[in-house]
Amino acid sequence: MRYWLSDKRYLALLILIAVLILVVGSWLRPRRQTAELVVSEAERLRLQYLAQQRSLQDFTSYFERVAGGFGTHLVRLKEPPATGLVWEGTGVMVPGLPRNHPSDFTLRLDSSEFRASPVLVVPQLPISVLESRLSRGLQAVNRTEASALKPGKWVLLMIRQEDGSTGYSPGFFSSISTTQCGDHVVKEIVTSIPLDISKLGGGLFDLDGHLLGMVLQCGQRLASISTVSLNLLLQVASRPEGRLLQNYGIRLSELDTRAAAHFRHAEGVLISEVWKGSPAERAGLVPGDILTRWETAAVRTMEDLNPLLPKSSEGVANIEVVRGRRVVRMTLEAISGGWWSRVVSTAALGLQIEPPAAGYLIASAEPGSPAQSVGMRAGDRVMMIDGRSVSRQQATQLLKTATADKPIYVLVSREDKTIGVLLP
Repeated sequence: MRYWLSDKRYLALLILIAVLILVVGSWLRPRRQTAELVVSEAERLRLQYLAQQRSLQDFTSYFERVAGGFGTHLVRLKEPPATGLVWEGTGVMVPGLPRNHPSDFTLRLDSSEFRASPVLVVPQLPISVLESRLSRGLQAVNRTEASALKPGKWVLLMIRQEDGSTGYSPGFFSSISTTQCGDHVVKEIVTSIPLDISKLGGGLFDLDGHLLGMVLQCGQRLASISTVSLNLLLQVASRPEGRLLQNYGIRLSELDTRAAAHFRHAEGVLISEVWKGSPAERAGLVPGDILTRWETAAVRTMEDLNPLLPKSSEGVANIEVVRGRRVVRMTLEAISGGWWSRVVSTAALGLQIEPPAAGYLIASAEPGSPAQSVGMRAGDRVMMIDGRSVSRQQATQLLKTATADKPIYVLVSREDKTIGVLLP
């Protein structure tokens, strides 16, 4: 009998049968059912919230690390309350100081306090500069133009809080626009960060630590003013116009052809604005005076005046002005620390007495009218016309009949200053 293992055909048949049994058995084997996990709507929302919370925590941690490096640029003013930015060296830029401001300031940096004095305070300018007496711990900001940013980029608004700690608000950069800030047109940085009085003086930074702008008061609103405009405002303050306002409270303008013909004087510079309570007002200057001499030097144009002005806000200047047909000599005395800081009121007695309203109120100034084009506006009060006091009826008649061939020079009182305008 033949041994069955030696029969190849028989062996192949056995292998085939075994394979078929395995295949059929595998096919017929019961399948294990995997239960499908069902997630409720509440659980899905909870998981989504946890993911968002984790993302927010990551963002907060990142912003805290970034903002922590900006504190050396920020100080806190105790009075008036605001943030200040270390601009250059020990110079601190702060929002424009109000009238009757202190002559010495307390600044706070973290837990330490130090003193600073005003070195640049120009009426109506939205910025002022203080000189600190401490350099340790202060670091000037690195400035850049916001125009380099793309819309949607993250920015941080940094402030120094009352307790000396820093605070920040993150947001998105949107665009750059122009806005009126006092007498100046400036560039405003528009972001998603809401502005309130607690952010006054705060610095707007990019995430690389570059200063983009500063929060300032512009009329009745707050605005983030770009570093480009901040530099321009500083330049305005350093020009003769700014130094005259800071030291003496006067604004000058060139004596153009119309003004020269009206005042019958060809050379000099016209005093167009005198601030109330200033050295100029105390000396007796009024708009319409023509400045012709500063100390011993003749003044024919603003360029002649520039090198004659003192660099500091101290000292006495002897001047000559032409008023009508007379030459009047006067003395201007600058006040150390700036005349803008001097209190001229009865506040020390606990009283506030408003002076009686003088002049004739201008109820409205029509848009596009000659009066509006030269700067007159509703709320101004007509004080004098062509150097003399007039009745209400005379003032009304003269304002109605003024022509280009026969203009009139009108003195108006507006808030803290007296302004002269040539109409029409």
